[in-house]
Amino acid sequence: MMKKVVKLLGILAILFILLPNNVSAKTLGQLRKEYNTLQEKYNSNKDKLNYTESQISSAKARIQSIYTEIDQIEKDIQNINDEISKLNSSIIEKDHQTKELMKFFQLSQGESTYLEYIFEADSITDFIYRISVTEQLSKYNDELIDQMNKMIEENNKNIENLHKKEKSLTALQDELADKVIILNSEKQNLTEISRSLEDEIKAELSILDYYEKAGCSEDQDINSCAQGLLPAGTKFWRPLNYGWVTQEVGGRINPVTGQWQANHSGMDMGSGDKRIYSISDGQVSYVSPIGYNGGMGNYICIQHNINGQYYTSTYMHLSSQNVYQGQIVTKNTVIGIMGTTGRSTGEHLHLSINTGLKCFDQSHLVNPRNYINFPSKAQPGNIYPNFYDRTSYYD
Repeated sequence: MMKKVVKLLGILAILFILLPNNVSAKTLGQLRKEYNTLQEKYNSNKDKLNYTESQISSAKARIQSIYTEIDQIEKDIQNINDEISKLNSSIIEKDHQTKELMKFFQLSQGESTYLEYIFEADSITDFIYRISVTEQLSKYNDELIDQMNKMIEENNKNIENLHKKEKSLTALQDELADKVIILNSEKQNLTEISRSLEDEIKAELSILDYYEKAGCSEDQDINSCAQGLLPAGTKFWRPLNYGWVTQEVGGRINPVTGQWQANHSGMDMGSGDKRIYSISDGQVSYVSPIGYNGGMGNYICIQHNINGQYYTSTYMHLSSQNVYQGQIVTKNTVIGIMGTTGRSTGEHLHLSINTGLKCFDQSHLVNPRNYINFPSKAQPGNIYPNFYDRTSYYD
């Protein structure tokens, strides 16, 4: 009995291995839902981008208004200083008048003597009157000087408050300037995402149209639907006759933005021979519009059937494309010419591979090194790992 059970388990295991793996199989209807999800993500990202741009505009407007406020504060301070200067002049003048009045009294040899103004009185009444006027004017000037000194003190306080306000506004201005820098960085990131989603949406829409025209139904697995469309292959080849690897998959400093990028999705490579080949037999599923200059520049997507498994290769930053959607290609088909279109700092090819038949599927991206043999380190005298043909094996 035990032998029968073991034998049955062995048969089931063999059947499990031989049965096709449809875990990642998708229907046309599912592709359509994914397209709708992409469109929703794009719309949501667009809303965030618009909101960020409005925040930037608002912050810049406030910064500009602060300049106007600070300019007015400077004018107010100048006006107050002018007023203080006038008050100081008035104080000096009144003080001088008081001293002149006081000259009507002087001491000589210990006895009080009155000056000419008082002695010119016609009568004793006039004499007393003149003394009284002199005292009143002197007292009035002293009170006026006190008032002006208080006004100067108040004006100095106002200047101090204005300087505090100016300092506060300047700090707010610096804070807003820092905020604009952060918001601009967010805007740049959201713009990158928006462009990437635009690329995905265009490709996804084209692929949907492609399978619809191929006669696939909404609930039909696109893998089985595409079996009659894709030529069978056995392996991948390097896409250039010779060249060098300049950037690997994964984290890097983005040469365009200068910022850390955690998800560089493919391998970058250069060559003196600008011709780019399909990495295997397959069918072109998408060709970006002529002159399209989004993040990836001009690019091509090709679907492959390698030993019963489905893959999609993407070739970016091309200067020109030599194939059309639906065209059957081989590993010897020159599909395009290397360029520097899109967000690129120089001529190179960006090669991405993902499992399945979608042109963009971040969840199924794979490292081309795991499927194509590239040299892993630079040879003596070279900066980058070089390869000299499409087929030689490198350790």
